[in-house]
Amino acid sequence: MAITHPSLCPMKHTLPHEKPVAVYRTTNSIIFFEILYLAAAIGCGYIVFQIDVLWAQLLLVFLAVMILWACRDLLKYRNDRIVVTPSHLSLPNVETRTNKGKYTLARKAIIPWHDIKDITFTIDVEKPNSVRIQKLVFVILNDKTQYIIDAELYDVFFLERKLKSFWQQYGKKTLT
Repeated sequence: MAITHPSLCPMKHTLPHEKPVAVYRTTNSIIFFEILYLAAAIGCGYIVFQIDVLWAQLLLVFLAVMILWACRDLLKYRNDRIVVTPSHLSLPNVETRTNKGKYTLARKAIIPWHDIKDITFTIDVEKPNSVRIQKLVFVILNDKTQYIIDAELYDVFFLERKLKSFWQQYGKKTLT
């Protein structure tokens, strides 16, 4: 019989208050858009073999590569979940902006509620010549680090309100 340290078996020794209170998953629209992108790239590849004009073939190959590049950006969000527990907030694949203004990708960020200074949102309109309107949720920490969540990817309306209510509920308990 092997004796293991409790920290080596985290699933076996979880406390009852560490169970997730809420889990927000990514939507099925990501899979739908991936299928559309792949169909468009395959269509471009099919047309390349049907035409004989070299410049048009090169243009279509370039277009197919750009479509696949956009599809690749969605793949990282495929099975993401925002997990809310009484002690922390777990964010997968979010952009973070440090106090120096640099953007980086953070994977599996676990943020204790008492480290959060504010949770806000903004509506971002991509320019130039774009019709895309994007809702971004910002989780701002005490050290002025910002985690940026694309709210459109998750299966919940008003993500910022729900996260803010959990922060007010659990963040204040840890301070008192």
